[in-house]
Amino acid sequence: MAVKAFSDEWAKQFEDEVNKSSVYKAAAKGWKWTVGLVVEAEPDKNFPESRGVVMDLFDGAARSIKVGSAAEAQKCDFVITAPYSRWKQVATKELDATKGMLQGKLKLKGDLPTIVRYTKASQEMTECTTRVPVVWPDGN
Repeated sequence: MAVKAFSDEWAKQFEDEVNKSSVYKAAAKGWKWTVGLVVEAEPDKNFPESRGVVMDLFDGAARSIKVGSAAEAQKCDFVITAPYSRWKQVATKELDATKGMLQGKLKLKGDLPTIVRYTKASQEMTECTTRVPVVWPDGN
């Protein structure tokens, strides 16, 4: 059963997929920071309000992944901000998140060298999002 992108149900399934992934567990060993994803509103794409995804990630596990406000996500150690359609490109593997940050397509607040060291973990998180069946608000 497909869930709405960036909904509470989506966050729960995403968290489950991350915690089931032995690849993520190995690649994210030593990671100990919270990550906030700010998904900026794009009313023309049927995504009228910005949302935040707050990820409490620790040493290869997702302690929690929750959807909240953009302000909540901005309090995390690392904050990655992009419009809804850009996040959709990441989640559908059109855009690699680390490359997107290096190219300025995703705005990063936090230490880029640390993020780059964990590129494999970041790519596996994207793989995990692709395992969650999603209904996109813009219907595609």
